[in-house]
Amino acid sequence: MKYDLLLQHGEVVDPGSKLRGLMDVGILGGKIVEVAKGLDAAQARKTFSVKGRYVLPGLVDCHAHIAVNGHNMGIDTDRFCRASGVTTMCDAGSCGSSNFASLRYLVDTAVRTRAKAFVNLSTIGITGARVCGELSFERYADPEGCARTIAENQDFAIGVKLRFGPNLVWDYSDAPFKVARKAADMAGTPMMAHITQTPLPMPEILKHYKPGDIITHCYHGGTNGIMGPERQLILKEVVEAQRHGVIFDCAHGRSGHFSFPLIEKALDQGFLPDTISTDLTFEGATLGPVFDMPTTMSKLLHFGVSLDDVVLRTTRNPARMLGLEGVVGTLKPGAAADVAVLELRDEPVELRDSDGHSLTAKRRLINHLTLRGGRVWYERPN
Repeated sequence: MKYDLLLQHGEVVDPGSKLRGLMDVGILGGKIVEVAKGLDAAQARKTFSVKGRYVLPGLVDCHAHIAVNGHNMGIDTDRFCRASGVTTMCDAGSCGSSNFASLRYLVDTAVRTRAKAFVNLSTIGITGARVCGELSFERYADPEGCARTIAENQDFAIGVKLRFGPNLVWDYSDAPFKVARKAADMAGTPMMAHITQTPLPMPEILKHYKPGDIITHCYHGGTNGIMGPERQLILKEVVEAQRHGVIFDCAHGRSGHFSFPLIEKALDQGFLPDTISTDLTFEGATLGPVFDMPTTMSKLLHFGVSLDDVVLRTTRNPARMLGLEGVVGTLKPGAAADVAVLELRDEPVELRDSDGHSLTAKRRLINHLTLRGGRVWYERPN
């Protein structure tokens, strides 16, 4: 047999690999082996007809939280990911040098979703965040420990995470960015910074950025974001930073991170995020407004972003950011057979941002089938 599994008659959408159109996808030994029209079903041990649906690489969520406040999604990570077509995710700094080992243990023993992680600059990570920020006291900043933790977990840890904003850091100057920059340079990795309601203007923040570093929650509608004080025009410094390789990640999140009015203005000016992610937590998945990756993707589609642009930003681009380009986020032969089969359903759906705005969209994406490593990991009940 040439194939363990054959997906037939679906519309392949993989702009990162320049694969687009009605094609079959052949899988053998956990790898993609062939993508073409009219593959021979007689050569497959098992076939799935996915006619009328989109066949995408398994989605890559580059900003979520497995263990924020010590647990959160925890052992439910797989449940949320597989139902939404996400086969790879990145924990965006839930843990720091003092508790990163607990995240590593949880992922190694209880999570099957492919995972990477940022290490929080704060030694305690996002622990007790509802009471005080993890960097409310300067002594919690641990650049040496952060860099050491990354060095000790090179197969898992990919960078430094800083959350910068009111009640999060000890100093509203650029001092926390200098410490984060030091940690990232010692580790030889990128840094990611959460910048909602930042007291520091974006041009001052970007002075500390290098190509490959990440601004997350770039679509927040608060103070000192990607637009000027009047929140009308994208800052020229932002445009230049993106052009030179700084990654802007939208990271939906639950409170003040993802603003419909800001998104509409940014897209009208041609500013798209480099990556689309959820900032998913247990609460965001169960209570909303995030719910899952297809819902977040549907919001960008509503505002006029093309399906190909949305898919690129949830597959190839985040895979590249996580150091997994060519391994996941692609349907090219030789890649891991991680696949999401989605339907774009024409029906009204209420969508909410994280600032209390709501709208009624005319269509939404729904995941029907998730493959991980060539095996059926989720199949939507009829």
